[in-house]
Amino acid sequence: MSITVELNSEEIAEMIRLTNQPDSAQAVTQAAREYLRIRRLRELSAMSGQVDYDDNWQRLEALELATRGE
Repeated sequence: MSITVELNSEEIAEMIRLTNQPDSAQAVTQAAREYLRIRRLRELSAMSGQVDYDDNWQRLEALELATRGE
């Protein structure tokens, strides 16, 4: 899929420098992927302390080992 992105020459040069990519297309691709990765990390970080879970990993591990015969 292709899109058109309008950036000035200084922005393109900085993006190429920061991503260490040989051309603007690769630099934009890497920058967009990095942006998405950082957004996902921020969303996960925002969920900190808001997720309920059962602290029963030891019981589950014992059950798993018992079913495997270990």
